[in-house]
Amino acid sequence: MEGKKALGAITEKLKGAKYPLIVLLAGLVLLLLPTGKSGDGASPPDSGEAAQTVAAQTGTDLEAELEEMLSLVDGAGEVRILLAPSSDGERVLARDYASSGETGDSETRSESTETAVIVQRSGGGSETVEVSYVYPRWRGAVVAAQGADDPRVKLELLEAVKAATGLSGDAIKIVKMK
Repeated sequence: MEGKKALGAITEKLKGAKYPLIVLLAGLVLLLLPTGKSGDGASPPDSGEAAQTVAAQTGTDLEAELEEMLSLVDGAGEVRILLAPSSDGERVLARDYASSGETGDSETRSESTETAVIVQRSGGGSETVEVSYVYPRWRGAVVAAQGADDPRVKLELLEAVKAATGLSGDAIKIVKMK
């Protein structure tokens, strides 16, 4: 009986604090939700590894992947592709800017220096901090395919290369392979 009285007294006190309790409970639920991070303590790949992965997807690697993908087009047969770059890919590094000024008798000089941000790793290594990677741009593409004499196959190959490279149709030439 005494437990019911205590419970009744607590519920009476909580009626006035209904909304703060809802906010508190919502906060607790959010804290308990999984964050998507692995609990095994493994560190995420550093930006240097990510940059190497992205850089590996350019040039000849992209050509090889496109050749494999285009050869899957029904009727295409064996396919070879050549991509002509108009610019290479570029890593954009984090920069640190510092300026210093000197005052003389009648003039003031200021100097600015710009250096790449370098992170020291616990294992003794160091690396630059990459902000982004600018993918290479393509000037054109030449596709040689065994089934290129079929207009349907030619159109499928053209659309696939356009989608993969961002090139317009007039920058892509599809020829029949001998």
